[in-house]
Amino acid sequence: MRGPERAGLRNVARLTMAGALVTAGVLIGAQSASASWLDQTTPAVPGATLWSFTAVSCTSLTTCMAVGSDDSSDGLLAESRNGNNWTILSIPDPGNANLNSVSCTSTSACTAVGNYTSGSNTVTLAEAWNGSTWSVQSTANPAGTKSAILNRVVCTSASACIAVGDSTTGTTTSTLAEAWNGSTWTIQTTPNASGQANSQLNGLACTSSTNCTAVGTGSTGSNSDPLAETWNGSHWATQTIPAPTGTFKPLNGVSCTSASACTAVGDGYAENWNGSTWTLETIAKSVANLTSVSCETATVCTAVGYYYDDGVQFMIAESWNGTVWKVDSTPLSASFDSDELTDISCQNATTCTAVGAYHDPVDGNRALVEIMQLRWHPAQAAVPPGAIASSLDTLSCAEINNCMAVGNYEASGSTFSSLAETWDGHTWTVQNPPNATSSSLSGVSCPAPSTCTVVGDVLSGGVPVTLAEQWNGTGWTVQSTPNPAGAASSFLTSVSCPSAASCTATGFYRDGSGSQFTLAESWNGSSWTLQSTPNPGSGTSVQFNSVSCTATTCDAVGYYLTPSYTMLAEHYNGSTWTIESTPAPVGSTAALLNGVSCVSATNCTAVGNYDGAGTTNALAARWDGTSWSIEPIPNKINAAATFLSSVSCAVNGACMAVGSGYHSDPANLTPVAEHSNGSAWNLTVAPGLPANGVKGNFSSVSCVSGHGCIATGFYDDNKGNEFPLYAPFN
Repeated sequence: MRGPERAGLRNVARLTMAGALVTAGVLIGAQSASASWLDQTTPAVPGATLWSFTAVSCTSLTTCMAVGSDDSSDGLLAESRNGNNWTILSIPDPGNANLNSVSCTSTSACTAVGNYTSGSNTVTLAEAWNGSTWSVQSTANPAGTKSAILNRVVCTSASACIAVGDSTTGTTTSTLAEAWNGSTWTIQTTPNASGQANSQLNGLACTSSTNCTAVGTGSTGSNSDPLAETWNGSHWATQTIPAPTGTFKPLNGVSCTSASACTAVGDGYAENWNGSTWTLETIAKSVANLTSVSCETATVCTAVGYYYDDGVQFMIAESWNGTVWKVDSTPLSASFDSDELTDISCQNATTCTAVGAYHDPVDGNRALVEIMQLRWHPAQAAVPPGAIASSLDTLSCAEINNCMAVGNYEASGSTFSSLAETWDGHTWTVQNPPNATSSSLSGVSCPAPSTCTVVGDVLSGGVPVTLAEQWNGTGWTVQSTPNPAGAASSFLTSVSCPSAASCTATGFYRDGSGSQFTLAESWNGSSWTLQSTPNPGSGTSVQFNSVSCTATTCDAVGYYLTPSYTMLAEHYNGSTWTIESTPAPVGSTAALLNGVSCVSATNCTAVGNYDGAGTTNALAARWDGTSWSIEPIPNKINAAATFLSSVSCAVNGACMAVGSGYHSDPANLTPVAEHSNGSAWNLTVAPGLPANGVKGNFSSVSCVSGHGCIATGFYDDNKGNEFPLYAPFN
């Protein structure tokens, strides 16, 4: 939609160096948000026809090491993950080897364990990764054994690892544990299951080098019971653990977040350790064999494995919330007739990497990676009756299921009207604002459910003047707003309301000669009052794009022309607005700020874009109560231009920023989203567009503590039709 620009340079979303709109909010708390699984492509293994993963270990949200096997001449498989890319690494195979587990303490320190064939015996195997090379380590084997296998390894540092498994002498299988001290693997004495003929350890978790829990099984004939043992830094001891009904009841994996909080999973059940007692837990799918589990807290765990349905094997993931287990959807986009997940590594409650294998009906076994993380879910919002093009330019959410977004739409005959929509968690509903055909809505702030203030401009005698309206959940009330003396036109572009009785709106106005100046107004619960705002230097083209307020202070950002675009930031201390110094990004020729979010008087984040070195780049700046500083922030990958329009921040320093970018052609505009954890910015998973979308933009984002974020904007389909866009992040 390309409507008349009554408010001048307001639509940064449409690739101008201009202001966008923002609603301050609070970013999600990770453990309260949901996340979804998505399969991830891994490279084909040269020289192999079959390959699979058995284990994975991640050291950050986006860096992992996975190991497995293939049928090439090398036999073993190792791949490293960096972001969404997996790279095959050379790893030696000492002879018919298997790798069953891997543990990494950094990107340059991993240990993988398993077994290989030596003569007529199966012996233990350990290999180490130093950041550039995998190498075989010498491991110990119990005297007289014909088979010794390491099933799981955990490293608490590059020089401190423990591995567990089993060894077989004659017809008896016994538990096995070995420790690595940085130079040597040494066998530790481990007890076997009392009263059982055979014992083995399958899973291991360590909270320190002197506190580990191992699980497995003790069996006699076809009957098996769960086995649990603990390591206190000097010796291993068995724990009493209940057995579920049935004859085959091994435990396969365990994860501990403290010495008194462990979760173990097995074939058809799970168990919980509270520091003194193991307790049986019922999993969601009782026929599932859970092979591995990863916990972030005692009440946040994710387990993976497989189950059979009519003889066909399928992967499964289940999540634990401290009360119940539930099945999570694990999609696979490749052609398959069976699949399984064998291991999982989680970095927080919403970020996990799971590995395994799937069977392609034509090509055979292939490595499988599933990534669980928060994602954007783009969809079309409500289209106003009679609209031929529409967009949602800014929004505010009092709760994740209670939001309002405003924008504009074009009807037949090139008439343009303001647009307001509310979100109830399921549906966007058009709420017809007053004077829609003669007004433009540019800002919204909802301090409480169904309590929103929107601002913009409305034509009065053919002249744009300031506009403010309040929504009470059922209807609208137009509020009287002043305009600066001598203003030929006035526009409010943003509003921030700490409460229903306290709002600040900002924008700009033009005088009779066309010069443009900053504008701010305050609402005290009964009336709007003009505030005096300074303008930088002799600038005659100045604009506020966004404002964010705490209970007693506000910060507004925008730009002024010098003649190039120059960042502007001003602070309100409760009585006076003052200009704050804003450093220019290194190498910039023009820069502006489009959105700001303040969680306190001394903690604000602003975003925008700047020109430099022939590209338009993302821009982020942080206010610490004394000065603004530029923060490093990535651009859309391989982009010619990246624009950030809006930001929403949490008290802990985490922020979500949204905007758009394109590569070589502005017609290929796509949404961009970036997340900061308080210390570094990273691109989120590509937000994408609805299935019929060919280009689009995020213009605003609002995040609510403990739930998630929603972004709004517009997208075009392949016929050139424009629709309002929204995307939850969960």
